[in-house]
Amino acid sequence: MTDPRNPAIAAAERLQESVVDLKEEIRGLRSYGERNRHLIVGLAVSLVLDVLLTIGVIIAAVTANHAGDLAAANRQNQLDTCTSTNQTRQASRNLWNYVLDQAAKDAEGQTPERRRQIAEFRTYMQSAYADRDCSKIGR
Repeated sequence: MTDPRNPAIAAAERLQESVVDLKEEIRGLRSYGERNRHLIVGLAVSLVLDVLLTIGVIIAAVTANHAGDLAAANRQNQLDTCTSTNQTRQASRNLWNYVLDQAAKDAEGQTPERRRQIAEFRTYMQSAYADRDCSKIGR
């Protein structure tokens, strides 16, 4: 290989081989570092997207919960309104029944026609002021 008489040349060749090996090792490390930087950037992007997705899911959950609360409050308001109108309808029926009962007590003015009219009006009034079924609200 080398001339044993010239140690300087042998040392230079060994040095050149070491430099070539070192150059290859540096090239490999550079490639490894570049790949790692790409992986780190990908991981950072993935982490940011994960945080954004988590925030979106939290916002959607809070919005859905709020909508559910509003729906429950609206249903309760509808039930309260239905109950209140049924009470008002009952009061109106009571008032009309009182008026019709007083009219029916007038024995002198009672003709078959008038009794028929009172009965027809009572039937109409009962249907017009009938209670609403509050159990069907919100279904």
